[in-house]
Amino acid sequence: ETATERSKSNDRKAAHATVMVVVSASTLRTLIAIAALLLIAPPKTCPVVTAGVLDDPVPREKAKKPKLKPKAELPEVTHKVYLDVFIDEDEPIRGRITLGLFGKTAPKTAENFLSLCACDKGHGKISGKPLCYKGTKFHRIIPNFMIQGGNIFGNDSGGGGGESIYGGYFDDESFAVPHNKLYTLSMANSGPNTNGSQFFINTVKASWLDGKNVVFGMVLAGFEMVDEIEAVGTNEGRPQVEVTIESSGVLPVSPLKDG
Repeated sequence: ETATERSKSNDRKAAHATVMVVVSASTLRTLIAIAALLLIAPPKTCPVVTAGVLDDPVPREKAKKPKLKPKAELPEVTHKVYLDVFIDEDEPIRGRITLGLFGKTAPKTAENFLSLCACDKGHGKISGKPLCYKGTKFHRIIPNFMIQGGNIFGNDSGGGGGESIYGGYFDDESFAVPHNKLYTLSMANSGPNTNGSQFFINTVKASWLDGKNVVFGMVLAGFEMVDEIEAVGTNEGRPQVEVTIESSGVLPVSPLKDG
């Protein structure tokens, strides 16, 4: 091998080494860049799998709705009556309240109210007053609670609860219907088994009265008139103006349930 050939061979080896150094440096820079990225933002780890089940499995079935108490259905309306009411304001208001009675749930209570609306039982055995709602007043009105009437004795204070068509008071008949709806019709009393002629219509749900007052009907029409009466009440119960039942009576009932 001549000196010229040895020189060329050495040049080729030096060039190859230079190429290797360049490649190695480029690869090193790439690896450093990747390592830096991993340190700054480490990749999200996969959820731990145990026996093929994720830690927080997504349910495959729709969640079951919680069991709720079925909605209480009001009894069948067996009778319909009306009260024509006059509110003696600066601009007088007149309107009718139509009521449905639950004659199958509380037949004796419904019959008492029906007759007091029809005014067909003459005079009371105890008071001697007409057994009739015509001309009586809503004497106790409390906003956000109820409107109360039916005092056939005629005094604004409410008297002793009035008088039933059976003579004096009669017993609580049924507490089957709760006060869990607005505009239910219920008997007013002064304690257990003291039902007479006084009644009330609640304007809020009044569950605290359940088991104490007999619900025997509901408002079918004239809700706005009930609201007008409620509006002239006070926290003490004494109305700001006179609210009088000008007339009352019985209406026919359709074969289907009302309300």
